[in-house]
Amino acid sequence: MDRITKEPWFAKRRIGWGLTPKSWQGWVITLILILILILDGIYFYKTALFVIILIIAIICYLIVAFLTSEFLSYPLNEEEMM
Repeated sequence: MDRITKEPWFAKRRIGWGLTPKSWQGWVITLILILILILDGIYFYKTALFVIILIIAIICYLIVAFLTSEFLSYPLNEEEMM
């Protein structure tokens, strides 16, 4: 699977597990997620819609982060590096 952008928006973390924003586009996507979660908590707290929006927003963020990460361009083993 190839990355959907020319330059990666997210990079592997140096310490720990997961991805971190690498470019301004990655930071914008992260800030949009934070804004959605804050607004979701303000307007839909104590409703079933709160959980649905929360889950959908996080899943969408993870999909975008994975598809735009440099993880997809790394070789998986030493043979692919040569």
